[in-house]
Amino acid sequence: MVRIMQRNLHLGYGYTALAYFGITSLWVIFLQQRGLSLVQIGLCESIFHLTSLLSEVPSGMLADRFGYKIVLMGGRVAAIVHAIIMLMATNFWWFALGFVLQAWAYNLQSGTIEALLYDSLAENHATERFPVVTKNMNMIIEIATPVGVLLAGGLIHGHLNVTYLLYALSAGLAIGCILQLHEPFRDQTTPATDAQSLIAISRSAAKWLRQFSALRHLMVFHAAFSALGTMYYYYFQSVMTAKGFSGLLISGILVIR
Repeated sequence: MVRIMQRNLHLGYGYTALAYFGITSLWVIFLQQRGLSLVQIGLCESIFHLTSLLSEVPSGMLADRFGYKIVLMGGRVAAIVHAIIMLMATNFWWFALGFVLQAWAYNLQSGTIEALLYDSLAENHATERFPVVTKNMNMIIEIATPVGVLLAGGLIHGHLNVTYLLYALSAGLAIGCILQLHEPFRDQTTPATDAQSLIAISRSAAKWLRQFSALRHLMVFHAAFSALGTMYYYYFQSVMTAKGFSGLLISGILVIR
């Protein structure tokens, strides 16, 4: 069992590197090259976040019902379809659909790989290692994301399509990692229906937010601050492109921001 746990950890790290490979981070420039206006690009971003907001809790319930591996594979399939749509779309509505799928790809992996690795540790009574595991995963994300951004910078002028091909390839390789994962044993009994569970979770969250005003204020502040940071990160790409910055300079500035 210890060997299986170690194998799961290594595969989980590999999946993390592939899933968070930031090769499509210059999507604002890509959409501008495909003819979308900044207003349309903003609407695509809004569609992504709205879909993600509405899907976060239900996606977690899917993992409880169908298992971690199925949900992780569903997320990577959504990522591949997103890449195909981005490469083939000819109007705003197709791009909007692509961002819905991208949100689902994000939701289906959000917390799922971490939960799988935690349960793998729990099977071996090694949950005290989980902080180290999460540290390693965060370190991998911090490396994989800027590496992807830097590679994308070299493809800005006429070759950004390649970034979505590489994104689809990385999603396919991630599926290979998922298939080799051992699904930890979990109690699959579900005393409540999905609808009842969703209502219970929503009520519990609302109750906590009412009771803990400090937490509520911190969440609002974090959301507002993150919104400003995200707006700067993505739309400054357009400013730098208009000013004639080279691709590598744009990606370099985004990496060190």
